[in-house]
Amino acid sequence: MVQNERGNEIMAFITIKKFSRKDCRPCKALANYLGEIDLFNAGATLENIDIEEHPEVVDQYGLTSVPVMVFERSGVEVHRLNGLRPTDEIIDAINHAKAVR
Repeated sequence: MVQNERGNEIMAFITIKKFSRKDCRPCKALANYLGEIDLFNAGATLENIDIEEHPEVVDQYGLTSVPVMVFERSGVEVHRLNGLRPTDEIIDAINHAKAVR
């Protein structure tokens, strides 16, 4: 938990940027795994980014393959997972990203 400007505790929201391609089978499987997670209650939001539609992100995020999930808090990368990962690992990564100070 973090505090807002009034000193009230609020949930720390993490943005998960999922980088993928339309023709990538592991990317499609990862989308299914993410769909199994109640992201809002886990304290996260999801941003899907197709690297073919947005090629500038490849260099910007140093991507060498997909899928990749970048976990950001307040616009700062705090964790990253490469490749297809099961739901429990994704939930652990969200919790880790929320705990990073």
